[in-house]
Amino acid sequence: MGLELRGIQSPIFSEPIDFTFHEQAFTLLVGSSGSGKSSLFQVIAQVSSLPYSGQVLIDGSEVSQLSIVERVQTVGILFQNPNHQFTMENLFEELIFTLENIGHPLQEIDTKIAEVVRQCRCEAILNRPIHHLSGGEKQKAALAVLFAMNPRVYLLDEPFASIDRKSRLEILEILKELASNGKTVILCDHDLSDYEAYIDHMVELRDGQLREVFQIPSSEMTQVSSKEVASSPELFHMDRVTCELDHRPLFSIADFTIYQGISCILGDNGVGKSTLFRSILQFQKYKGLITWKGKVLKKKKSLYRDLTGVVQEAEKQFIRVSLREELQLDGPDSERNQRIFQALQYFDLEQALDKSPYQLSGGQQKILQLLTILTSKASVILLDEPFAGLDDRACHYFCQWIVEERNQGRSFLIISHRLDPLISVVDYWIEMTSQGLSHVKEVTITKPLISQSSNIQGEVR
Repeated sequence: MGLELRGIQSPIFSEPIDFTFHEQAFTLLVGSSGSGKSSLFQVIAQVSSLPYSGQVLIDGSEVSQLSIVERVQTVGILFQNPNHQFTMENLFEELIFTLENIGHPLQEIDTKIAEVVRQCRCEAILNRPIHHLSGGEKQKAALAVLFAMNPRVYLLDEPFASIDRKSRLEILEILKELASNGKTVILCDHDLSDYEAYIDHMVELRDGQLREVFQIPSSEMTQVSSKEVASSPELFHMDRVTCELDHRPLFSIADFTIYQGISCILGDNGVGKSTLFRSILQFQKYKGLITWKGKVLKKKKSLYRDLTGVVQEAEKQFIRVSLREELQLDGPDSERNQRIFQALQYFDLEQALDKSPYQLSGGQQKILQLLTILTSKASVILLDEPFAGLDDRACHYFCQWIVEERNQGRSFLIISHRLDPLISVVDYWIEMTSQGLSHVKEVTITKPLISQSSNIQGEVR
């Protein structure tokens, strides 16, 4: 029987949804930003704040009629924002809390934790404070909690948004093994690279309806090159910059220059990329000197007129009650306001101006966040995972915008694990390790051969 949706109706779906997902299989769910994928997952897992009608059946049992303990052992969800997944101080305590709550035998908890930690390759983060973990490390921790519950159906909402490619492939291997062992795995993603060898099926949510897609995306490897080092003026210089986190050395940068233009920092999860951004923005303590255009960076109000950034979690950046106020559309800059209105029309968000930012989908929140920052007056913008939750169409739109702004003299420093939108955008590729930063002459990028922005309706039945 598997997972069956019968007559699911909600304000976000145009017509009732009737659909059966393949059981004991690994399915990729795709759809444009704001199409309702996260909302659908929340309805299936019975954690939706939106009203809906209809039935969600798993192996013939209606999920809404199950007890909470039965429910979490029947269908488990990994949220788009992993911070919504945790209640305890560290992963070890979170796993104990989870296993105790589902009634796992106390004498077997240590063995179960060891099994989950080995399966998810998260030994290094087991006892570290969750709020000190990187975005990718939090995703791994949230996945471990889901594995501990051992549900029959796994729902994973954008699990790779902040995860490096090595970890992505490891997790895909684990998920494929889960499906082979009889679990039903449904994963939502906008980045279609690497899936060909792992998934069994692909389903698209379009216009409020689910349809199976019969052409699974393939990928190809492409090489891109950096500009010659020092072919642009200096932007930042780092001299003996070191940083600690949890009383452990995080990174050490002896001597490195970032040049004006568009630079992208690559590196494994937990190496310190986001912490480096916080250091440049003077929100993180560090030792050594960071200079900007020859002057030592110091925390003062005037700095943030010229230097600003996008954090990984868009909702952390909102401070006003509506999109209209967040975008400051009542301001006198008519040219800026016109550009924002054009973008809102492009993304079909002009009707949402009086909504709270927290009523938007994850992808729509990211669009709002980028619009707010890209229309600021800052001459240097730091973007931490700017493509999380965005479909190809939105990625292309904002990459074009970034290139136009670079041509007007602005500089961008980007952290991203999703590299294919940046293939023709980046001037300088930079690799970060615990030993520091280094300019990379060539980077190999995995590029999906089918994009979500292309019309794949002809492939559905």
